[in-house]
Amino acid sequence: DFGEEGRTSSMEALAGSGIRHSGRMGDVASWSVDGKRVAMIAFAPFKGAHDMLDIPAAVGLVTDLADDHDIIIVSFHGGGESGDVLHVPFETETFRGENRGDVAKFSRAVIDAGADLVVGHGPHVPRGLEIHNERLIAYSLGNFATYYGIRVTGDNGLAPLLVAKVDGEGRFIEGQVHSFRQRRPRGPVADSSNEAATLMKSLSETDFPDTSPVFEENGRIVPRP
Repeated sequence: DFGEEGRTSSMEALAGSGIRHSGRMGDVASWSVDGKRVAMIAFAPFKGAHDMLDIPAAVGLVTDLADDHDIIIVSFHGGGESGDVLHVPFETETFRGENRGDVAKFSRAVIDAGADLVVGHGPHVPRGLEIHNERLIAYSLGNFATYYGIRVTGDNGLAPLLVAKVDGEGRFIEGQVHSFRQRRPRGPVADSSNEAATLMKSLSETDFPDTSPVFEENGRIVPRP
């Protein structure tokens, strides 16, 4: 929203705090964990970003990363932003005339190319989770800490925090959806009612009846037996 100057400022702020980042074309995070090489690449349907609308190109980028990395994390900013956007529609979404991608087609394609964890955002609300080829896809975690200008009431204020555990090959083992809610001006506040996790459980089971993870009462998620 703040152009290249804003993007550069954000990258500098993250790097200055020791936070790895990706987003601008060519910007890919790479590091080591317990002897494993890990990469994180972010996609979006916007100019100057790794393009999620060009799925063959995205597949090529992930395939190249898989040549010298053991674990690949893909982030994407995609999906509609108005109306009922809680559910994954399994088709191309638009917002104000912009093509915001087919998030299911994109996510499954990059996993087939070698990605091990896909984490989406964009609709400003949480969406469901599924397991594809033993890898976890979170179709939207909504927003976690929203500056003024975007409302934080209702489902827009839900702020799930996802923790995912994978094995050395990237297969999903277990995870946890920690529920927060955004409260201005305090920011995200822990939600003991687990509203975000409860909603994501319902969305997962509705949108992905055969491929969603199993949700336990405390927000823990595990693969289906």
